[in-house]
Amino acid sequence: MRKEDDFVVCRCENVYYSDLLEIMEDGANNSREIKLKSRAGMGFCNSRTCGPLLEAMTGDNSNELPHYVHLKSQPPLRTISLLDLARGNNDD
Repeated sequence: MRKEDDFVVCRCENVYYSDLLEIMEDGANNSREIKLKSRAGMGFCNSRTCGPLLEAMTGDNSNELPHYVHLKSQPPLRTISLLDLARGNNDD
């Protein structure tokens, strides 16, 4: 049962703040582990929305620790229909 003050951190994968806290209590100590265990940051936006909060929760937002690789985010690809793909239409 979710608490009244709980909120969605990752809208793409519907991950709640309480879920992330439970994962951290189970031993995840960086945002990459949280991402892999909760799927937060693996949705359509590729952690552009929830990534900064994940890094702030774990303290991974500082550049002082060289052993950590920051969460990767990339822009979504433009969709193409199968019909355009079959015709070979590439307007780029």
